[in-house]
Amino acid sequence: MRNLRSQSVAVILASVDASPSFEASVRGFLAEVGDHGEIVVVDASGKDLISRFGEFSSRIRVIETRPGSLAPELWRDGLNSTVADLVAFSTCQMVPRTGWLAAMVEGLSRTGAAGAGGPISPAGGLSPTDRALYLLRYANYLPPVPESPVFDPPGDNAMYRRERLVGLEHAWRDGFWEVEVHKCLRGRGEELVAVQAATVEFIGGVSLGPAVTHRMAHARHFGAGRSRGDRLSTRLARMAMAPAVPPLLLARIVRNLRSRGEPIGPWLSAIPSLGVLLSTWSLGEATGAVFGAGRRPRIAV
Repeated sequence: MRNLRSQSVAVILASVDASPSFEASVRGFLAEVGDHGEIVVVDASGKDLISRFGEFSSRIRVIETRPGSLAPELWRDGLNSTVADLVAFSTCQMVPRTGWLAAMVEGLSRTGAAGAGGPISPAGGLSPTDRALYLLRYANYLPPVPESPVFDPPGDNAMYRRERLVGLEHAWRDGFWEVEVHKCLRGRGEELVAVQAATVEFIGGVSLGPAVTHRMAHARHFGAGRSRGDRLSTRLARMAMAPAVPPLLLARIVRNLRSRGEPIGPWLSAIPSLGVLLSTWSLGEATGAVFGAGRRPRIAV
């Protein structure tokens, strides 16, 4: 594994609800990392993962944090807890395919880029709710991901050179929201690249209630950030356009599936849950545009 022996690695896994998939996820990433680093599980489930994983391996470290925290906040806490040379981010709903770490490291070494990201593939046997969540969040990253200078590595499958993040601490003070961090990196001339072989699989394990709550919080953050500095009239206009958002997002999802040659039929069972999640996103984005991100309630799991 080229250039890996001299570099330490930390894989930071966000665990928002300790879903049934989390053990497979942790074991999968641990198998990839081996003796080259550690797995940092930042857990907001309140389900005492330390007792389940604390003695499983010395290379697994569990950080417990406030229930209701979102994945970017968990990634921030994990990033602040490590000084590893290479820092990767994912969630406990993902399992890496064999060779994931080698591909990430090779991609960074070959290009000299500050960060890299890979595809997110749906695992077989996903529930309709899991499939709906995949379409909403990850359809852009269905393999193969686009090879483009403006490619944004997905937050759930990315790796960065820690040294290139130095000086950008302000960008993740409120959470490692990857789009904002990428904007700062590119602003100082850094490159971000796609690594097709560094694939993770979304194995799901979510239920609709928590998924709706998390999508609402993410959408409010997105809406608030997008409208920061805008006049009230502009923000109200965005709220008025909210009903148009679900069909626009659905059209984008369909385009992504078709561009990869993915048949639509197997995804039809996701439509009811997807409709709920799309409406939730639209409402959350509009609410965030006018009223800000707001305070989040504890999320029941």
